[in-house]
Amino acid sequence: NAYTFLEYVNMRLVTVYNQDTDFSGSGPSTGAGAGGSNDDESTAGSLRTDRADNVCYVQVTFTMGPQYSPNTDSGGLIPLDSVRAGKGTFFDDIDAGTPAAAGDLTHVCDGYSTATDIGVFGYTVNKTTFTDQVGQECGPKSPMCASPEEVPDQFVSFNVPLGKMVFEDPSNDLSNNIFVDLVVNVLDLGPNSGGNAGTNPNAGQNPMQMKTTLSASIP
Repeated sequence: NAYTFLEYVNMRLVTVYNQDTDFSGSGPSTGAGAGGSNDDESTAGSLRTDRADNVCYVQVTFTMGPQYSPNTDSGGLIPLDSVRAGKGTFFDDIDAGTPAAAGDLTHVCDGYSTATDIGVFGYTVNKTTFTDQVGQECGPKSPMCASPEEVPDQFVSFNVPLGKMVFEDPSNDLSNNIFVDLVVNVLDLGPNSGGNAGTNPNAGQNPMQMKTTLSASIP
């Protein structure tokens, strides 16, 4: 109904491989074309990818009820200092407060605009390398840690950077669970908000201000 805060919450793990542009391999060693320069390296109408040094991020999506709007006056819709991500078997095992082991929950968006390296502790990567790889010709070109200021269709998409080579080998081991923790911060602009619809929150005490924490995992 109109008072539903969040719904259709979803998390999607995205792995971005480098485009493989190395066509320097030699031709077949025997048979027709033996000794050629790159007979077996050609492609037509397709792109090849290289799994080495792949980078990962999580896309978090949800919809908000029609009477809710981003609280841009108090940290934004998703306060960047609230966003944490980690990798492990159980949430409690990686919630160490201060990251000490690879995969521990890390504030991956706090200070993102000026950060040099980004990602979960133990899997960090140079931010320029990460953004270049995500933005390459065959990449998704998705912005990271970008809290929307306006949500005209009530649909929110937010990307959380995890880092480089988070999954080195395919495995169904439970230690490969990905955890994401973030705050959603909105204003209730509905008719039951005290007749103050559209005004600014007052030091967090105005009843129009609403917050909730989303905690989710990808097994």
